[in-house]
Amino acid sequence: PFADVAEGDWYYEAVKYVYEEGVMEGISATEFAPGKETSRAMIVTILYRLEKKPEASTENAFTDIAKGDWYYEAVLWAAEKGIVKGVSESEFAPEDTLTREQLVTILYRYAKYKGYDVSVGEDTNILSYTDAQEVSEYAVEAMQWACGAEIVKGEAGKLMPGASATRAQLAAI
Repeated sequence: PFADVAEGDWYYEAVKYVYEEGVMEGISATEFAPGKETSRAMIVTILYRLEKKPEASTENAFTDIAKGDWYYEAVLWAAEKGIVKGVSESEFAPEDTLTREQLVTILYRYAKYKGYDVSVGEDTNILSYTDAQEVSEYAVEAMQWACGAEIVKGEAGKLMPGASATRAQLAAI
């Protein structure tokens, strides 16, 4: 239903799939915004929808999210399951742009939560990427897994850990 997603676009099938499965929605009834940067709230909500919106039984520890926010239940659930952490003990930063290293870290934690085999990362060397030293310490293990699992392939010999992920890229992943 999206005017900004055409059949010839590299992400067409991915967007069609996530939309039909109810995992991602458009930013309006007719716009998907494939080039728009993804927020921390968006990735958590996508994973929450994949899990069929389970209830969280934890209290809200974040001062920057409130009941009624479209991502509230998703953040509580993901934090409870150890899939996400805040940017501090009291802040989640839901509208902050999701970096590539944050994305793979969240996906890595999700894979572990699901009981998937993440051992491919143990044998994956990311030092061939010219910017491997820019990967934050907390994200190294996840980045190794993401590269080994071919979730992230890099571009022009770079991982670009601080770059943002677009909605089209997230749909494809």
